[in-house]
Amino acid sequence: MVDWEGLLKEASERVQTVASRHSDSEDQLRVVGVGASGDKTLVVDRDAESAAMEILLQAGDVRIVSEERGEVGSRRSRWTVLLDPIDGSANFERAIPFYCTSLAVTEGGRLSKTKHALVRNLVSGDVYYAEVGAGAEKNGKKITSSAVTELQDSVAAIDFSRAPRGVVERLVPLVVSVKRQLHFGANALELCLLAEGKVDLFVDLRGRMRVTDLAGGRVIAEEAGATLTTGRGRELDAALNLEERLDVLAAANAGLHARLLARLG
Repeated sequence: MVDWEGLLKEASERVQTVASRHSDSEDQLRVVGVGASGDKTLVVDRDAESAAMEILLQAGDVRIVSEERGEVGSRRSRWTVLLDPIDGSANFERAIPFYCTSLAVTEGGRLSKTKHALVRNLVSGDVYYAEVGAGAEKNGKKITSSAVTELQDSVAAIDFSRAPRGVVERLVPLVVSVKRQLHFGANALELCLLAEGKVDLFVDLRGRMRVTDLAGGRVIAEEAGATLTTGRGRELDAALNLEERLDVLAAANAGLHARLLARLG
């Protein structure tokens, strides 16, 4: 039996070591190519991915889907690990202290089959972990999403960077309704802020989120009590590849999610 909690924590520790060692190194910001996801690959992305994969492949019957190398291993494997070695690499590049590593383990070929998830804040070292059906934790202590039920009382993390005009226009009624709007630039970590009650909403309607961006934070937030759907209120699910693109509506609880969906129309 695979100790997924232990493997994910060890893999994230390896990534933390890579990120910490090179956070002030100009060489780590050198672009070395374009990853399988289509984004540019920095030295730190490549090295962090290699460090995590070395641990994850110890599971044996496993396929890894990662933003840099793409798919490693057979699609017939029992387990699939979704890996974003540095989520928020643009922040890392500019020395903005908000980035993380995100890992999720699925048993089956769909996002909805995720069983374990871990997100490590690579600045503070905080570790968020969840196993489906067992709740979510931060540094070993249980966390729950907020009880806020009204949009006017909500702090909303909204990602509309490079969003098309139509998406921005759809978001206007929400932006003018919430107590505060913000975005930090690492979506997996922002979903963890939702899970621990620091923010009440997370919204990304651009249709650009990959499963590697979403998988870890999704399970942690849901296990903490949050409700997540697509931008139209449907089940949040996808095949486990880098071609799939998603939009996300997430709220701290079902009541707030219903109000969020109604406001967006």
